[in-house]
Amino acid sequence: MVNESSGLDRRTVLKGAAWSAPVLAMAVASPMASASGPTCPPCLTAGVLGGITTQAVVVGNKGSLAFVGALGLDSRGCDVTLFRPLYTVLPTEATLTMSDNSTHTATGLTAGVGTFGQLGALPGTLLFNNISFGSGTYVLNSNPVRPTSLTVKANVVLIGLPSLIEITCPVTLTYNFSVWGVGVVTPSFLGGAGTINFTGTATAA
Repeated sequence: MVNESSGLDRRTVLKGAAWSAPVLAMAVASPMASASGPTCPPCLTAGVLGGITTQAVVVGNKGSLAFVGALGLDSRGCDVTLFRPLYTVLPTEATLTMSDNSTHTATGLTAGVGTFGQLGALPGTLLFNNISFGSGTYVLNSNPVRPTSLTVKANVVLIGLPSLIEITCPVTLTYNFSVWGVGVVTPSFLGGAGTINFTGTATAA
């Protein structure tokens, strides 16, 4: 009688162990899934806040162009419940392409802040130096050389909700220009000097 009783006890214990194993596995897997944290949203895109206005003062057929205020980061298509409103944007590289296919890298990039769910301007001034400007007359729709596109690489730092986990999201923002200059650059033997005022529009690529 004692042996039969102990045999039943063993079967009962084995059945109980078999049922408890999946429950234990689920309990272990659940915290791992919940700890994955926020991911970078695909809604951070290039945006344009207004027209393009920039001036080149040319000496020796070389000059600089600066872009400020008109180019931005657009997060209006984002779910605003996913992250805190304030984000930080850290431009790491900016490249300007001219109509002669020359490319130029910006100097003095600065960090800034923006509001998640809105269209905000990129921080600071995107300054490009040592650009070649051919001698001649610059009139609308006819320029020896003009800016055609600009690409900015940046890291956007977001704070997830409700976890408050900070994540860094790399973005590449490209803008196409329809920008033309007005002015005159003297021939090289006369110093290759002049002032060109560029105006026009930008569109997000």
